[in-house]
Amino acid sequence: MIAYLHLWLPRLLTLTLLLLNLARSQNLDTIETYGSKFFFSDNGTQFFIRGVIYQQVPSDDEQGSVATNLARASADDLYVDPLSDAASCQRDVPYLQRLQTNVVRTYGIDPSKNHSQCLEEFANAGIYVLVDLPAPGLTIGNKNPVWNDALYDRYTQVIDAMHNFTNLLGFVVGDNVVQGIGQDDAGPYIKAAVRDLKAYIRQKEYRAIPVGYVSDIIQGNSNVIDPVSKDAWQYLNCGNPNETIDFFGGNAVSFCKGSSYPSSGYKNATGELSNYSIPTFLAGYGCSNGHERSFDEIKAIYSRTMTSVWSGGIIYEYFKQGPDPGYGLVSVAGSEVSILSNFADVSTNMAFVTPTGTSSASYQPSNTAASCPEAGATQLPPNPRAAVVSAGISSTPSTPSTPSSPSATGSSQLPQPATGGLSTGAKAGIGVGVVVLILLLAAILFVLYKRKMAKAKRKDGTKNGDQWNKNELAADSVDREARGYNHMAASSPRAEMEGAMLDREVAADRPIVEAPGDSGIRTEMPTKRASVSAPTEISQ
Repeated sequence: MIAYLHLWLPRLLTLTLLLLNLARSQNLDTIETYGSKFFFSDNGTQFFIRGVIYQQVPSDDEQGSVATNLARASADDLYVDPLSDAASCQRDVPYLQRLQTNVVRTYGIDPSKNHSQCLEEFANAGIYVLVDLPAPGLTIGNKNPVWNDALYDRYTQVIDAMHNFTNLLGFVVGDNVVQGIGQDDAGPYIKAAVRDLKAYIRQKEYRAIPVGYVSDIIQGNSNVIDPVSKDAWQYLNCGNPNETIDFFGGNAVSFCKGSSYPSSGYKNATGELSNYSIPTFLAGYGCSNGHERSFDEIKAIYSRTMTSVWSGGIIYEYFKQGPDPGYGLVSVAGSEVSILSNFADVSTNMAFVTPTGTSSASYQPSNTAASCPEAGATQLPPNPRAAVVSAGISSTPSTPSTPSSPSATGSSQLPQPATGGLSTGAKAGIGVGVVVLILLLAAILFVLYKRKMAKAKRKDGTKNGDQWNKNELAADSVDREARGYNHMAASSPRAEMEGAMLDREVAADRPIVEAPGDSGIRTEMPTKRASVSAPTEISQ
């Protein structure tokens, strides 16, 4: 085995380096839900979202929001997958970091494409990804809703494509499609999708990835809570936990220049959701009038008053869309990025927010899901693939598990690859790498030890006058010399032999015995070397 060790050492070293690189690329802790809050799963620190919508529409001629354009599109329409273009992700990461972004939300991705490079770029920058499951022409609509094979396949394909990334925050099953909770409304179809997708995740033995829903919470620019959306968020959070959403995102575009916490409707929305039993955040915020945007609401969103209920928010949006200059934080053309006026507004306001929360170990959830409204007691649509995932659906409501106790507490910060806590997978990778390195060092020491012992044995043989009988000459020495080995090195066995013989001649006053110079006998065994290569308080 020792003879082949020099062949395996470089391979073992390469494997070790690959494992260590994998550990470094997987060092973002996953995010989990517990009660009405998000937490880092490793250290139990509360997680607050500082996000932006990260999605482009195919053309600047499109009008309205990106989500609206995608929902209206047909299945044949093209859309931009923002997580499959590594060059664009690399281009945008420095700007996202200047905005203190730790979450990007995408409205549509292509599950057949490779997303690993973008997700790695974001992970290295401490950025998580929130992924919407629908696509143009493949979504549960608010009119004539269905939950069928095509939708099931689309949604599960996205789950399969994204589940293994540790910086995946969660999936959005629908955006503002529930206009009612009766039999002919979209509510039961969204709930059926949540049921089947959560069962699919369990059946595939993926980690417990949160599945949630997004809808408007305030009517236009008023301070009035949207009653339809209120019914939706209550209905999707009631009943069997295997059928309920894991988080709720609210769209709010009512905070414009001159607005305040009460006048924008933020105060009313916070009150309405104060007893909600799952995490809530603003899934799309920014004044609906692009010319009236100042993003002063950022200070309110991350104040202690709102963070007691909300887990941060996501800005609509990163890319400039359409002719209205008020929307978007940057304008891009190929590899060039131009900063717009809103970029400075967001950056300035974000610099003043330092949300503080609790730790999962000291947090005791007190909110409970409300009972389902009578109007929502209709039977849910069946699972399109019941035969495939029926084993994953439990008839008994599951009990959410408590996250692991934290090793550190305090305010939530952007996860930093160089200093943040490592995920379980990262620690395992590093552990394996360390074990392999130890084995490598042990093997090298063993080889060196054997050589030292062999050299000592040769010296002992010389002192005993047995220099002609000891086995110094390798059996294949002639072949080795023919292959060009340098046996005349000063440190070679022959040089040592001649020196020892000369000393003995002088001591014994007898002639020197020489081997014929053309004997062809090589007196050296070539040495083999193993190559190792402070939060703002706001008025009520």
